[in-house]
Amino acid sequence: MLSEKDFAKIERQANQIYANLELDIIEEIATRIANFGYANTVVINDLRIAQEMGFLYQDIVRLVAEYNNTTVEEVNKIFYDAGEKTLKSDDKIYKEAGLNPVPLQQSESIKQIMNATIQRTSGNLQNLCLTTANTAQTQFYNAINNAYMYISTGVKSYTQAILDEIKSISKQGAIIQYPSGAKRSIESAVRTNIVTAINQNCGKLQEMRADELGWDLMELTAHSGARPEHARWQGKIVSRSGQKGYLSLRDIGYGEPTGFKGINCRHDWHPYYKGSSRTYSSAQLKDWRKEKVEYNEQKMSVYDATQRQRAFERQIRQDKKDLKAQQAILTSNNSYIDIEQVQNEIRNIKSSQKEHNAQLSDFLKQTGLNKDNSRLVI
Repeated sequence: MLSEKDFAKIERQANQIYANLELDIIEEIATRIANFGYANTVVINDLRIAQEMGFLYQDIVRLVAEYNNTTVEEVNKIFYDAGEKTLKSDDKIYKEAGLNPVPLQQSESIKQIMNATIQRTSGNLQNLCLTTANTAQTQFYNAINNAYMYISTGVKSYTQAILDEIKSISKQGAIIQYPSGAKRSIESAVRTNIVTAINQNCGKLQEMRADELGWDLMELTAHSGARPEHARWQGKIVSRSGQKGYLSLRDIGYGEPTGFKGINCRHDWHPYYKGSSRTYSSAQLKDWRKEKVEYNEQKMSVYDATQRQRAFERQIRQDKKDLKAQQAILTSNNSYIDIEQVQNEIRNIKSSQKEHNAQLSDFLKQTGLNKDNSRLVI
């Protein structure tokens, strides 16, 4: 069984795998925009843009490859640590019930599932990150054309056009585009991919173990600030076979993207011996559903408060992206750029960054929620 603290640890580990990759990609695009030097051209040079797009693609593929060198090993460790902890805690319950589960390292079927999932997840992460090379080309092309249009029509000065387009790039971030057309940042996609894959993998291991031992009932974990739709069933007993008097797998949406062990779900389960004491009392579960915090004299649920906290954290991460992008301009060899104007923009970002950090600190102080440093890094 994995606790909420375990999921927080997994999230921190996930963030470290591609730490700084998004910042590196943003810097790469911003530097190329700043160095392009098209201000004194009458007709925009499509050939040169195409060449720069090609170089940009190669450089981002190289960046992703550097990060991918250790991805498989790191993903392997995270998965095995989570799998071993899950089965170790479950096996303790099975042994208390008089059963004798096979150790993780001795179960070939479990090892096969683990290895297949690890390879698939590592491959998914690499493929996701490589798609940024394509989207980066599009971002660069659009930025160059937009800046040229603003400068050539006199709507913006040369430096202002570059500042605004690079600001736009940092707002978009290093984008991963899915076949469905949906877009997410690298940091969000990687974190979601790993946390969800690990939880689902542990669920498969637990089901395989339960099948081996002929076990049916499972108790769901619970925590404060759960999604409203998950708060309805957390802490309750599930019958995998659908026995009457218990929740069914369908009741908890097991296997569905928004259900138990779905996307970003932090709930787990463990074997439940009929008639034994429950982990969570009805009163505790009820208190969690009704729990409120206060911010600026307004009361809100813990779940809504955590969502507000996520918004503060996203803004702080965005400040870091904006700062990295503008600082990249200072490394430019383009003499047309007004360096003083760029430095002024950087000062403004740092001022906003300080203000946003203060807002988050005040929010946490008022609500009593904990600071999550893993969500303040790119």
